Amino acid sequence: MPDPDSSAAAADGSAPGPLSLVQSFANTLSADGDADLLRVREEAATWLRAAGLLPADSGVTGSEHAALLRLRDSIREVLAVHTSRRRDADAAARLTKALADGRLVLTVDSASTVGLASAARASYSSIVAVVAVAIATAAAAGTWLNLKACRAPGCGQAFYDGAASAAADRCAAHAAG
Repeated sequence: MPDPDSSAAAADGSAPGPLSLVQSFANTLSADGDADLLRVREEAATWLRAAGLLPADSGVTGSEHAALLRLRDSIREVLAVHTSRRRDADAAARLTKALADGRLVLTVDSASTVGLASAARASYSSIVAVVAVAIATAAAAGTWLNLKACRAPGCGQAFYDGAASAAADRCAAHAAG
C-alpha cells in the first residue's frame, strides 16, 4: 500500500519517511559527477555525521570508504532500473551484496511487533544497516519502487515519484523537458 504522504512528497520529488535518507545518500553524487560529497574519506565522514549515521568521534577507513561508494553506486543503478521499469538481476545482486554488510537481525518486541535492526558493532556496518532498513521499510510500504533516477541527459538524480501512475522518469527540475 503506498505511503499516505506520497502525494505531498511527490510535489518536490522528496521521498517520504526513511526513504528520504536513501534519496539523500544517492544524491551525494551530483548529476554531472563533478561534485561528490563522498569523494574522499574525510568528506564522506562529514556527510555521514551530518546525516546522523556516524558518531562524532568515528571515521571511515579506506576499505569502508570504497564499500560506501559501491553501496551508493549500486543504489543509483537500481534506481535507474526503477525508472526504466525493467528487471536487472545484476543490479539487484550488486545492491544485495553491498547491503549484506549491514548484518540485519529480526527483532520482536513485547507487543510482538516485528522489526529489523543491526547486529553490527562496527560503525560502517551500522550505516549499511540503517540504509537497508530504510529500503526494507519502503518496500513494505510500497514506496521503494517509486524512488527513481532522473533520465534527463546529464542528470541521474534520485527523485520520488508519488503520482498514482508512477510513470515519471524525470526529476522536478527536468519534468517539463
